[in-house]
Amino acid sequence: MTEREGSRPAGIRRSADEDELDRDSDLLPAGIQSLHTLRPGYSWIRHLESRHPGWRLSRAEGFPFTLPSRHLSDSRVALVSLAGVYLKGQKPFTTSPGVVTPEYRAMKFRDRGDWSLREIPVDCEPSRLLIAHAHYDHTEADEDINCVFPLPRLWELEVEGFIGECAPVHYSLMGYVPEVRLIVGTCVRQIIPGLRDAGVHAVVVSGGCELSHQSASLVQREIEAAGIPTVSVSVCRDITERLHVPRAVTLRFPLGNPFGAAMDTPMHSRILKDALNLLETVQAPGEIVDLPYEWVKV
Repeated sequence: MTEREGSRPAGIRRSADEDELDRDSDLLPAGIQSLHTLRPGYSWIRHLESRHPGWRLSRAEGFPFTLPSRHLSDSRVALVSLAGVYLKGQKPFTTSPGVVTPEYRAMKFRDRGDWSLREIPVDCEPSRLLIAHAHYDHTEADEDINCVFPLPRLWELEVEGFIGECAPVHYSLMGYVPEVRLIVGTCVRQIIPGLRDAGVHAVVVSGGCELSHQSASLVQREIEAAGIPTVSVSVCRDITERLHVPRAVTLRFPLGNPFGAAMDTPMHSRILKDALNLLETVQAPGEIVDLPYEWVKV
């Protein structure tokens, strides 16, 4: 059997533990997010720990840090999203429950997730970008992909001269992967070589669900350690801070909306610019900037 997301060998029956998880009602379905999660100081780490007994956030030692080699106006910029975006015609990410190791089943994880990669060409039609992710409410992003994957806004920054150019290929993952070594492996084997081959000078990283923010932070660290400057856009501040990312902006927005609400084009652009500006202003690792914007449904 190859190690693959959501697969089950023929003849293997569901265990009693898996049936019990399906009956477990304390795991709220994606889309139900209380407004109190948007308050200052809310702990997404404690939230995950309470939902998954025995789970602990990954540990990160030190801060990878790479200073930019050129100005933004001369830089080739790529997006790396962990929100489950894929291009129509590509295989959607696996979102149905699959084989879970006994360790993670005991923590009440329903599935292992999907750590495969989707490459998004720069010239794709935005209407062909779809989302397969069962662990956050992507209603807004289904209406406007810029909420989680602001490639059209990045095009505009190129036309404006704010950045040098968009990278020819951008990368998408489905960050709900409890076993972090799997998604880190995808980054090391596929994303970093692709960024290097394309001559990318800077990367903007963002997540989808709360667990995706752990994945996003670890992916960001790997890219930065490989010598490519990064900045992340996060709505789970404590996760981002605890995992020692090199630089980030944070917002008190709902999961699945790191760049703002659907059709709020000015907000998407402001957040993207604010994030990219950190690449030129931050001179030491670990700086996290809390952006002042309030969540408004357009």
